[in-house]
Amino acid sequence: MKLSIILLVLFPICAWAADMKQPRNLGNTAVMHLYYYAPKTLEVTYVDSYLFKDEGSCKSAIPKALQIATVYASEGDLVSASCVGMTPPEPITKPNRARPENSTEL
Repeated sequence: MKLSIILLVLFPICAWAADMKQPRNLGNTAVMHLYYYAPKTLEVTYVDSYLFKDEGSCKSAIPKALQIATVYASEGDLVSASCVGMTPPEPITKPNRARPENSTEL
C-alpha cells in the first residue's frame, strides 16, 4: 500500500522532469572564455564561458570581464580571456556523387 502511494506521488514528478527542455541559445556567434590559472605552473584552475551575439561585442567586453573576474580569482591566480567566433559550416548544395571504382550500384 505504501509503495503504491509513493509511486503515485513520484510519477507526476518524473513526468514533469522529463518535460523540461534545455534552453536554446540561437543567434549567438561568439563565445568568451575566461581562464583562471596558477602563475607558477600555468595550470588552468577554472574556465568560464559567456555567449555573445557577435565577435566585436565579445572583444569589446574583454577589459570589463577581466576587471570583474580578477576580483573573484583565488589568491594568486591570474586571469586571461579570449573570444572565439563560431561560424556555422557552409551548406552542401551539390554533394559529391562520384562513385569509387570497383563499386556496384544495388
